[in-house]
Amino acid sequence: MRTNLLQTFTLAIIINSVSSVACANQKEQMKLDNICEASRQVALQPRKKEIYQECRQKFKKSESVCQSEADVFNGNRPNGAPLFYELPACEKAFNYRNKHTK
Repeated sequence: MRTNLLQTFTLAIIINSVSSVACANQKEQMKLDNICEASRQVALQPRKKEIYQECRQKFKKSESVCQSEADVFNGNRPNGAPLFYELPACEKAFNYRNKHTK
């Protein structure tokens, strides 16, 4: 009975430790992903301005519609990889995910 209790207690400590590490890894991954996305948004700004200008000048849409279209642009390309995931911050997030996902 005492051995069973000791084994259960030891197992609980191990599970708690693993959960703590997993939680810390998730928090770090979230932080790195947020930094990556912020970096991408900075890099996308010139293209968003172009989208806005083209919308206003060429298509003669309202300011609010054009701003909305520019705001939602995320660098996704048909038949191609999304833009700016090669930025250092994004590569860091990608490498962290690969290292801590098994």
